[in-house]
Amino acid sequence: MIEEIGVITAVDKDHIWVETQIKTTCGSCQAQDNCATGVVAKAFSPKKEQLILRCRQQAEVGQKVKLGIQESHLLGASALVYMLPLVVLISVAVAGQYFLPTLGLTNELWIVAASALATYACFRWVKTQTNHEHEHKFQPKLLAIIPFEQPITPVKQVQS
Repeated sequence: MIEEIGVITAVDKDHIWVETQIKTTCGSCQAQDNCATGVVAKAFSPKKEQLILRCRQQAEVGQKVKLGIQESHLLGASALVYMLPLVVLISVAVAGQYFLPTLGLTNELWIVAASALATYACFRWVKTQTNHEHEHKFQPKLLAIIPFEQPITPVKQVQS
């Protein structure tokens, strides 16, 4: 289980709005100020993410919550988003190189067009898979609401 801490920004009857800080790999790198990727990551990446989660427990604005997502679900979503379109692109390009000339389409532009169209269709299919059918699987789950910390009161020392 991959866990993250967020802060409640709004509370409804059975929903909470949670804001989390987005962490990039560049944030922990020592060369981030001297690296072009680090500079681009700082300039263009959003700093906070807001999620709406179902919650029937007592919660207040400002409380911290622990969120989690299964590693297997995250890896599955990553494979769908990154690997499947790449495999489709390469497969259609290779298949198009052999089958399109039999249809009289010998220009390489037809192969590029077929590959681009198939990859676009694959991205659309992946989007519907991650948004609708298995929505609960790819969403973080509310693991715990962390109670507010009690203020630390100094202990008075008694002089004897």
